Amino acid sequence: MKILGIDFGTVRIGLAIQIEGIEIPLETIEHRDYRKSLKEIFSQREIDLTVIGLPLSMSGRFNQLAMKVVAFAEKVKKIFPGRVILTDERLTTKSSERIAKDSGLSFSTRRDILSAMEILRNYSRGTTVNWEVRDLFPVCRNFPPIDAGKKALLYAPLSSKIVGLDSTKEMDVYVEDPQIYLSFVKKGFKPKNLLDDIDFSTYDIIVITEGDELPASSIEPADNCAVYMCSWLNG
Repeated sequence: MKILGIDFGTVRIGLAIQIEGIEIPLETIEHRDYRKSLKEIFSQREIDLTVIGLPLSMSGRFNQLAMKVVAFAEKVKKIFPGRVILTDERLTTKSSERIAKDSGLSFSTRRDILSAMEILRNYSRGTTVNWEVRDLFPVCRNFPPIDAGKKALLYAPLSSKIVGLDSTKEMDVYVEDPQIYLSFVKKGFKPKNLLDDIDFSTYDIIVITEGDELPASSIEPADNCAVYMCSWLNG
């Protein structure tokens, strides 16, 4: 198994490769030429899996830089035939700094590559949260009409492809998948991470996936709150 590790940068991108569990430094490529460079690496190195570090905030929330990485990962998915994984890279820089110091290496000149190696190392340990980059998402076609003035919550949607949603941008949307989060941002919504505490009792309408239930530990919805089921279909 050959895994390519990528540490994203708006100027330079650090690369490392893991072969049978061993991380090997690769190179740093220029961001402006990354498509050409990555295509050559995918072909020449016969990569099986690509892992890209996702720079969440220390509280675990999506930030502006994280959204740039998600957009980058979606472009990588279009040129790489295998699986592309986004992995939480919090504290990766500090870890790679410590490794560089212990190894007597210059971190300032090799930080991008060392960070890519640490991304691979953490991913292989199974200690990080991961998301697979997808190019297909299901569609919800039975989204309920939302009356003006009603406070509605779209809880843990499987996709941003929701027929009839565009006219209700004031509603709260809670998302844990970075791709779906970015997609809602592009649609003009202001989604929130699921790490935020949700007071379900403050909503008039809650929309959940058909077959799911609200978390047992959550605050119960108000008595007059309507809970709707949303069906998701491929295509």
